[in-house]
Amino acid sequence: MKATFGNSFAKRSLVIAVTALPSLYSGLASAQAAPPPPPPPAPVAAPAPPVAAPAPAAEPAPVTTPVPAVIAEPAANPVAPLPAPPPEAPPAPTDPDAEKYKHIDIGVWMRLTTKLQKRSDPSKLGGIGGDGEVELHMANQMRKYLAWTANFVATYNASTPPDQPSSAVQVLDLIAQFEPDPAFNLWVGRMLVPTDRSNFSGPYFMGPWNYQVFNPKEGPNGRNNGVTAWGNIAGGTLKYYLGAFNLNVPETQVLFSGRLNLSLLSPEPGFYSSSTYYGKDVLAIGVGGQYQKNGDPGAAAMPPDVPAGAPADYGLFNADVLFEKQLAGAGVLDLEGAFYKYIGDNNTTDFSYYALASYLTPKVGDAGMFQPLVRLEQGKPKGDGGTTATILDAQVGYVVDNYATRFALGFQHANDSSLSSKSNAVFFGIQLMK
Repeated sequence: MKATFGNSFAKRSLVIAVTALPSLYSGLASAQAAPPPPPPPAPVAAPAPPVAAPAPAAEPAPVTTPVPAVIAEPAANPVAPLPAPPPEAPPAPTDPDAEKYKHIDIGVWMRLTTKLQKRSDPSKLGGIGGDGEVELHMANQMRKYLAWTANFVATYNASTPPDQPSSAVQVLDLIAQFEPDPAFNLWVGRMLVPTDRSNFSGPYFMGPWNYQVFNPKEGPNGRNNGVTAWGNIAGGTLKYYLGAFNLNVPETQVLFSGRLNLSLLSPEPGFYSSSTYYGKDVLAIGVGGQYQKNGDPGAAAMPPDVPAGAPADYGLFNADVLFEKQLAGAGVLDLEGAFYKYIGDNNTTDFSYYALASYLTPKVGDAGMFQPLVRLEQGKPKGDGGTTATILDAQVGYVVDNYATRFALGFQHANDSSLSSKSNAVFFGIQLMK
């Protein structure tokens, strides 16, 4: 019974399945042609509907190695940059010379002279003596318009008796310098008296080894206490000086001294000048003058034992010229001259002058340059009966480093009627500056 019922049910089911195949095939074909209507709500036990494709905006970022934020790719719509900060205020201007205000310039100069001359009879070449000096130079620019200079000198003279050599330490310069403009400067203190070129050059910056005998009125080492207004025009083409001195002695009349200098070929800027430049085209003409009410004798040739007599006014006029020319690689020629006219009853010298000629050989390699030189100086006394004083210098210089290192070997003859003496000397000098 069981077997019969089972077989009948199986047969019936097979028939139903075969009969339904055409309808099932037709339904599948219709499903490919058009999407079926939305299915009815699925029963609870029905499987979940297929997952829809994610929207493009929700597409997850690809998995990559994290990149530091500083180099991350910018966003599609970057945030607008912040406005740039305002520029910083420029730094306050500084004085380009401020650094040099902190420093003091220091220099040491030295001259040594050995003479072959008899001390008991200066006209004869017997015995050896000498002298020397060392100078300490200090200067500082304190502010833009304010500076100072302090120079000192120590001297030694071995030409005096051997048991009594002389030595001294003195103040050379002590100057407060107010310099608001190259055309106007005001110096106050102890300084060179502005008169002639020789005093502005001094022995260190002139060709002759020995300083000249006849001079304007100045003071020890050419200095005096006072004030000088001076300036450079056109870069030093024209220079002027006007000074008042003897201000440290109330009972002494003021000494006024001034100078004008015109340099035609090359300017000569600054307060000082030189009497040789070792190779510069210069044609300079200078004039100067001095006046002192009731001045003392004044002339350097005045004998120390001659009384000054009644007070008298002192005056001086001087003129000088310097010509230096480079000879197209063949050396340097120097010609120099000066004239002095003394005014006043207490001056024993009427006028004086000097003339100089020198030639500087070309420099070959590291060797120095030779400079043969001749200078003639004369002074004519006042009144009748006096004879003209004559001083003749002939020397050969050896210039290694311009003013800084030079040597001189020469002969000096003097026939000075004002002092009633004659002298002859052979000298050798060394000059070093640092």
